[in-house]
Amino acid sequence: MDVGRIGTRGKIILPNRDCCALLRRTGVKFIPMPKEEVRWYALKIFYSRLMNIKADLDAKGITTYVAMTTIEKFENGKLTYVNKPLVNSLLFLRTTPSFLRAYKELHNSDLMYYQDFATKKPAPIDDVEMRSFIILTAADRGTRVQYLGESVPDFKRGEHVRVIDGLYKGAEGYIKKVRSDRKLIVEVRGVAVVAVSYIPPAFLEKIS
Repeated sequence: MDVGRIGTRGKIILPNRDCCALLRRTGVKFIPMPKEEVRWYALKIFYSRLMNIKADLDAKGITTYVAMTTIEKFENGKLTYVNKPLVNSLLFLRTTPSFLRAYKELHNSDLMYYQDFATKKPAPIDDVEMRSFIILTAADRGTRVQYLGESVPDFKRGEHVRVIDGLYKGAEGYIKKVRSDRKLIVEVRGVAVVAVSYIPPAFLEKIS
């Protein structure tokens, strides 16, 4: 399995070609990295230390991802645009379980990792789910995405689809009505559920 990291100077490698193609648009530079057993994991960060923890992990050469959104803000009679985390406490990182546990011990009061409730071990995230989450939250500066919570139990009653064209090409999720609006729902299981509004049927293919 290919692995990667994001450094503090814009160097990046991602674990699969789809993610690489997605984030290459930011103008970052790719560097080689040895193969090792690395997976995506999620952290819940406390005390508004999200960006501090991200900066620390970046400095250590760990791949991180924080979903950002752009909001409009009126100040002193002027309209400005502000970038902020879509979820104030959520950070994704790609690393080994041993590093994650060691990092948690060093920063025990600042964060917790999402774990498998049966084994109590860090819960790895499926690459397809992570790729789809990145596609939805990174597109158009995150302005169209809606955070629905850590879990939406009934969202899978919709039609399972893959986006084959347009802004969200490559994402996989479920089409479902949310508050009378037809949306594409993407879940990182047990961590986050996000949605974007109507996507033309011609841009979708069913997943059996």
